[in-house]
Amino acid sequence: MIVAMGIFGLVVFAVLPDVSLWIRGLAIRNTGDAIKAGLERARMEALRRNASVSFWLVTQPGGGALNDSCAVSANGASWVISIQSPDGKCSAMPSVTADPLLVDKWAASEGGRSVVVTATDSNGAPAPQVIFNSLGQVASTVTPIATVEISHADGGARNLRILVDVGGAVRMCDPNAGAGDPRRCL
Repeated sequence: MIVAMGIFGLVVFAVLPDVSLWIRGLAIRNTGDAIKAGLERARMEALRRNASVSFWLVTQPGGGALNDSCAVSANGASWVISIQSPDGKCSAMPSVTADPLLVDKWAASEGGRSVVVTATDSNGAPAPQVIFNSLGQVASTVTPIATVEISHADGGARNLRILVDVGGAVRMCDPNAGAGDPRRCL
């Protein structure tokens, strides 16, 4: 019995690093899927309303649910879809009349803790938002998000990248995939 417990302990000790890597990968995937879904939701909402709708990346000090201490940031892992800037207004309920005219929101605490997000425009400069016009295309009124890089603060896990093209298409890909891999970023 003692020998069996000793062997079990060694197996658990050997597998533990792989489990933590798997959990970091899940956090990256959850955040990537959530940001991609948020971008697609903002685009569809712009088409549905026949009006411009914005997708904003936001940070939430201390983590947790989004509240009024949120700030618009190109490094935010949480997001808000609204018509007006959600800066300091992230606890608002969805509304077509009350500022910031919020449509939807997602907090990184819902599955993306310790994830590092970096959003940039097509020139590599930080970009915290993208506006979709009534045709579902990226509006040129601001410098929009073109690329979102997603990694884990502890490293080691497979990073992901989200690409937003001017036509409004959103694609998630693997920046480190091999040349023949369909997950590869082009």
